[in-house]
Amino acid sequence: MSGADFRRCMGHLNSWLLVLVAFCLPISTTATSIAALLCVLGWALGGDYRRKLAEIAANPMSRAVLAYVAVLLAGLTWNEQLAESLNGIHKQWKILLMPFFLGIIRPKQRRLVLWAFIAGMALMTLSTFLAWFGLIRYTGVPPEQLTRKTYHVVYNPMLALAIYLVLHQLIWTRLRQRWMRPALVLLTILMLTSMFMTDGRTGQMAVLILLGLYFFQYFQGSRWKAALALVLVPVLVFCASYKISSTFRGRIEQARQEIAIFNHNPRTSVGQRLFFWQQSLQIFRDAPLLGVGTGGFAPAYAEHNRTYTPYMPPSSNPHSQYILALVQGGLLGLAALLGLFVTQFYLALKSGDEWGRLRLAFPLFFLVIMLTESYLLIHETGILFSLFAAVLYKEDRPEGRRLTRQVAPGPEPV
Repeated sequence: MSGADFRRCMGHLNSWLLVLVAFCLPISTTATSIAALLCVLGWALGGDYRRKLAEIAANPMSRAVLAYVAVLLAGLTWNEQLAESLNGIHKQWKILLMPFFLGIIRPKQRRLVLWAFIAGMALMTLSTFLAWFGLIRYTGVPPEQLTRKTYHVVYNPMLALAIYLVLHQLIWTRLRQRWMRPALVLLTILMLTSMFMTDGRTGQMAVLILLGLYFFQYFQGSRWKAALALVLVPVLVFCASYKISSTFRGRIEQARQEIAIFNHNPRTSVGQRLFFWQQSLQIFRDAPLLGVGTGGFAPAYAEHNRTYTPYMPPSSNPHSQYILALVQGGLLGLAALLGLFVTQFYLALKSGDEWGRLRLAFPLFFLVIMLTESYLLIHETGILFSLFAAVLYKEDRPEGRRLTRQVAPGPEPV
């Protein structure tokens, strides 16, 4: 087998591995990790490094990711606890997958990756209904909880994105088979039902925002209709869900009550999160420009907690990506984090093609969910960010005309 044939073979294999990553992402962390690491291995064995490195250097999204990683690495120098520093880098290794995924994905393969992710989410949606009917049970959780342990923390946010993707495919994608349209309508109904009968409030908040954006984009030809949809759709969906779903209504009432008693009793689900934010911002005020260093949140919070709030448990996570960035990297860290999404919005607004809507929805989705959790640290959503950042913001000809003439084209897309 010649070198060109081997590279072509590796290109096809990597393409299918990337589809496997998308499919496994909602289903199994182990399978997702194995498929992702095989993608990295395939990227390395596939050669053609000149083209790949040129693409990484030329792509605005990969440059934003590398700038973010550079700030994390720089933060190692002002955290004196080496073990904690390295742990801080280890927790965010998923974002480093983005440049490798970028070298694998082909523009014509985008839709296949999206369908694979939708298929994986459809299976997990089905599992919530099986649990609802009592056909499956998860150990360690009460019967009324329809997901395994803390899986709702990632299930509901990923479900919110999947609902938007299904609706996008339903309206703006040419469906080859007649049965696909009613199937997508049914899937949307099932996913929305699952969303509001499970526990993830972050995902429920995200889907309301994404539905508003979706109908805003749908009515974009009429400014007043678009503006009205942007406001009314989230409100109407919220009111209908609150009226119909006892689970959703209970979670909202629980949050309202816990906020009301926060000053007297912060030892609640919402109260602890508010308390962590409050104390973390006090740590940030002591080092506003550069923070306490990468991986420095846990020791800094533990010291602050011992001194000022020993009556509350310490935390290794402020449950907000923004506050984590502020504490560990100061204003520089927050700027690097926001730079990821500013770049995505910029690329979305300049694209002018059929993918512009998705390129706009994806950063909005992440900006919403990161309010209440450090989602770039979590396995599923960290890989989700890297995967979609590569799939959606891949440029068709990132190397430019001169380099395209000099370097042989990569393997054909599958």
